Amino acid sequence: MRFRLAGLVFFVVIPCLLLAGGLGAALQAQQPPGGGVWQYSTDVLRPFWQGRVVDGESVLFLRDASTGVARGQLLYPIEKIVRLTLAADWRQAGGMVFEEGRDYTFERGGREIVLPAGSRVPSFTADQLRRPAGSQKYRLTHRDGNGEILFAAGAEYHQMQVAVTYEHTEDDWSGVLPKYDAAALPRTTQRLQRGQGLSVVLLGDSISTGCNASGWAGAAPYQPPYQDLLVQHLQAWSAGSIRLTNLAVGGTSTPWGLTKVSEVIAAKPDLVLLAFGMNDSSGRPSAEYRANMAAMIEQIRKGAPEAEFVLIATMRGNADWVTLKQELFGEYRDALRELTGPGIVLADLTSLWTEFLKRKRDSDLTGNGVNHPNDFGHRVYAQVLASLLQPVTSEGPREVRLWQEQAPVGDQTSESSEAKMTVHLPTAPNGAAVVICPGGGYGGLVTGAEGHGIAKWLNGHGIAGIVLEYRLPRGRSFVPLLDAQRAIRIVRARSRAWGIDESRVGIMGFSAGGHLASTAATHFESARPEAVDELDRPSSRPDFAVLVYPVVTMGAATHGGSKQNLLGANPSQELMDLFSNEKQVTGQTPPMFLAHALDDKPVPPENSRDLYGALQRAGVASKYLELPSGGHGLNGYQGPMWDAWQQQSLEWLGAQGFLKPRP
Repeated sequence: MRFRLAGLVFFVVIPCLLLAGGLGAALQAQQPPGGGVWQYSTDVLRPFWQGRVVDGESVLFLRDASTGVARGQLLYPIEKIVRLTLAADWRQAGGMVFEEGRDYTFERGGREIVLPAGSRVPSFTADQLRRPAGSQKYRLTHRDGNGEILFAAGAEYHQMQVAVTYEHTEDDWSGVLPKYDAAALPRTTQRLQRGQGLSVVLLGDSISTGCNASGWAGAAPYQPPYQDLLVQHLQAWSAGSIRLTNLAVGGTSTPWGLTKVSEVIAAKPDLVLLAFGMNDSSGRPSAEYRANMAAMIEQIRKGAPEAEFVLIATMRGNADWVTLKQELFGEYRDALRELTGPGIVLADLTSLWTEFLKRKRDSDLTGNGVNHPNDFGHRVYAQVLASLLQPVTSEGPREVRLWQEQAPVGDQTSESSEAKMTVHLPTAPNGAAVVICPGGGYGGLVTGAEGHGIAKWLNGHGIAGIVLEYRLPRGRSFVPLLDAQRAIRIVRARSRAWGIDESRVGIMGFSAGGHLASTAATHFESARPEAVDELDRPSSRPDFAVLVYPVVTMGAATHGGSKQNLLGANPSQELMDLFSNEKQVTGQTPPMFLAHALDDKPVPPENSRDLYGALQRAGVASKYLELPSGGHGLNGYQGPMWDAWQQQSLEWLGAQGFLKPRP
């Protein structure tokens, strides 16, 4: 069904309300079909409390019916608003970006944004967030007795809210923030750091089913709920597989959780997330809540003794809803804190929400009007959890956009681009750096095992790892190469600040990323000190290259999908020869290490053999490691074949002098 509010049409997608006590049976969450595409990026889980920029904070502007002026509050004092757009347009290209002065104003150092009469930014009166008593399917009686709180079954509040990215002034945050402690969850953190994989089991209510995240509701920007964001984040930073078993069901509370212990154990968890409290808060005494949670932990540990736990103290529900007993939220949090100990930590969303609601309205943060988070809230949930599982500091990995404004396409035209690289700096650097080109057939990017996982491995050996998220060509053959060349130049241009020796900047690639790396190693330019852009002045020639099961040729032994994605459906012979890199080797080609499995079917080993032969004929220092098995991907990035190329490539790089200790 649908209804209309202030000129906007809302579609009620899926009712997903946590109805506890005597309000009847709760509706369970289901993932809506289809919809748009969500592109994960590591910056999504940069904690809102880290640094001086908050990205995509949500606001619902309330308008004075008499003056037409609307106001909204941010968490921090504003230094500069970078972007204000509809929540649906956050991270979406082509959406409207509202203009300072015309659509909104603010005072530097204040937390309030004001919408003048006539602003294009959507705003609503307080009356529009209410409904007459008995007019909705669920009775959400307002605490003041004046009708009911407007209920959203899907993306209704999301469509009323905006997203604000802004720089803020001095940090005045006085609330509780999560702190990483590797000793608190030693087994989990060790598995993540070593890339050993992780089985995560989530047990909770409908917040944990994903209710009212835009992806769950089928609305742009299609952001997944917190648990899926967390898995995406952990997978991006770990070479091991992260497996989530989500047992959450809407409308449930701690007594129900006790009945699901056997299913938790059956999933063989390394880490268990327990997320109850919202439904219990309709009246369950804190002592009973604590006893139920303690019993869940005890029973799970009997069947899974190595499992570790994160206890999630829930967000606060809308204080205007009469059903929720507000005092219980703090009592539940304190009860969970009492249960922490070896292998058990607290994710304190209750305290965060308490501080939020000192600075913002519930309508800024709600997904359904009463007790679900919106996209920003789901991100905060995921940020808190990620911060407990991995170290997050200002010295951590940083993202750098390749192009400040327009990016060249290679045919005298340019385009806007989100191409970027993530810089992972080692704690004990030796001065070497590697630009990493993930594979994906030039149709996608495998940034986990062939990107961030590799960077972490390199960091362990003192090498800076720079994960390149290059533009996908779609037949625009020079686009990936231009990004790779730009990345090499940026690393050299920033080498002093990043502790890198500009004469030891290499490139590494896997599969189609190996083709890109070999292309960068055979198609490069010298330094251009006259370039206007300082980032274009260094040479784009890598000092060395490491290619793992690479596509090299565009001839008979190529990978068909990579060739078509890069060159188009009917490329000329000249273009195929240009990007057949075994034909482009000269005496100026940098040293190369190649590894390929004999039984690689998608990308035959002839790719590496032919390139190695050309390197040898040209007198270029090179080594070819032909592996007896492993196929394409070397048994899923693990095992003896995977270990062999890693060990031997490091030995070869060391012998070539690229890993010498930093002066």
